[in-house]
Amino acid sequence: MPISSDSLSSLASHYAEDMTSIRGRRVQRLLEREFAGAEHVLLVQVRSGTTAVLGLSIAGAAFTATDGTGRHASVVKWLHGSTNAVETQFDLLKDSLPALSTKSLSLADLRRQVQVQVSARSVPPRARALAALALQALA
Repeated sequence: MPISSDSLSSLASHYAEDMTSIRGRRVQRLLEREFAGAEHVLLVQVRSGTTAVLGLSIAGAAFTATDGTGRHASVVKWLHGSTNAVETQFDLLKDSLPALSTKSLSLADLRRQVQVQVSARSVPPRARALAALALQALA
């Protein structure tokens, strides 16, 4: 069962709270659109100290780590057990957030780029199995 739109909206609002108002609203809409099918959406840390978003579903996972600056934000999605992901860059300069590009990305390259850190206490018990599958791809 997908995450409720209210829960996702709340998480997206919290994630974007330190961004400028226009960019923050665009990042919120991007998260609400791209992570809507996820069963669980978590805020996680990447080794650089940045907060990122990890979406979990039975089929796969999604990840983004945007701070709302720059021309685009990337969302990476992959299926559990896969060695490749699909990275889509969305235009943060336009309200409609159109896709600028989509490319295949190896999960090994993603691992080198993001190095996700998740504390077991931050993952709800019912999301732990899906989190473990997603983190296998990122570990």
